[in-house]
Amino acid sequence: MSLVKISEISEAPSADTGKTIHLEHPWTLIEYDLALFQAEGNYYVLTDKCAKCGGSLGRGKLQGLFAICTTQECLWSIKKGYCKFDRSCVLSTYKVVEQEDGLFINI
Repeated sequence: MSLVKISEISEAPSADTGKTIHLEHPWTLIEYDLALFQAEGNYYVLTDKCAKCGGSLGRGKLQGLFAICTTQECLWSIKKGYCKFDRSCVLSTYKVVEQEDGLFINI
């Protein structure tokens, strides 16, 4: 794993909102589509693609600590990655590290 910058702090989403991030890992060149959220004063990152229908989470709305999918309105925990209605279905989550020069995740 390595610490990879995902956003400048000035470009991070405001409170209770999200945004999508397309990331190419600088060493492995693997591409990731991620959703970055700010809620309750913290930043959260998880896979952007809803595992139930393929909709975007980062372009959806937040309901507390749950992201609402843009297609079928499935709710996903931005903290733990599970689907609210099917906890056996889980998306990858990433710990966000806030530094002076931006937001980073271990990936």
